Amino acid sequence: MDLNFITRGFTDNLFVNFNDELKKLQKLIYINTKNYLVDHDEDLSIEKKINLSFKEKPSNELWSELMKIINKSDELNEVINSKSIVEVFKVIFKDPKPFKISTFRARFPEQKRVFYNWHQDEGTWFLSKNKDVQNKFPATLWLSLNGADKNDSIQLVKYSHKKKLFNHEYVNGQGYFNIKKKFFIDNKDIFTVEAKASEGIIFHPLTIHRSVPQNNPTLRPRYTIDIRYYDYNIADKFNVDLIFKIRKFIGKII
Repeated sequence: MDLNFITRGFTDNLFVNFNDELKKLQKLIYINTKNYLVDHDEDLSIEKKINLSFKEKPSNELWSELMKIINKSDELNEVINSKSIVEVFKVIFKDPKPFKISTFRARFPEQKRVFYNWHQDEGTWFLSKNKDVQNKFPATLWLSLNGADKNDSIQLVKYSHKKKLFNHEYVNGQGYFNIKKKFFIDNKDIFTVEAKASEGIIFHPLTIHRSVPQNNPTLRPRYTIDIRYYDYNIADKFNVDLIFKIRKFIGKII
């Protein structure tokens, strides 16, 4: 496995060398948002088009419709299951297989549902009874589709994957995306991701992370995918749900 993934809880930035899968997805995003973007030259490259700002704050309905269209699209499926993605996951897994849950995310200005508080990915499905989800040790590739800077990215807490699974509470419109009890985070351990389009990082399922709070809102959207893979060989040895349930039963879960 990648040394940083083991010791720190996440890799350095990784570049995914796609064929045409990424551009096809970028074009689909643009087709479904172009009428709401600032006036622009149709001859711009697709990379520049999906970085254009909205004319005004987009509606909740537009966000919901875009999420539905992209997450059900063949274009997204082709990216998630591409040979390029499999090769990137070989940085940490010998035999990477797609996990059941991978999601396109659109961060629209002032769209509250896109801001996630501190959480662990494993904590968002610990109550699931689906055997395709339980105890798989899925790593997450946070992949940027149009670039992300320190103001519209994600933050991860170094070494936090070495802690236990925290109890997560349900957030309306999001799911179990909030660690239930407040805990201390040393600011020096917070790492803010910055990435170009087609770049991302892979992080551990117990690494604590969140969306960067929107301190300086702009009308530029940010598009990413949470792509998850696992390895059968590691999954056989991973049973965090059992440990979590025992702790919860004896009243020591926090």
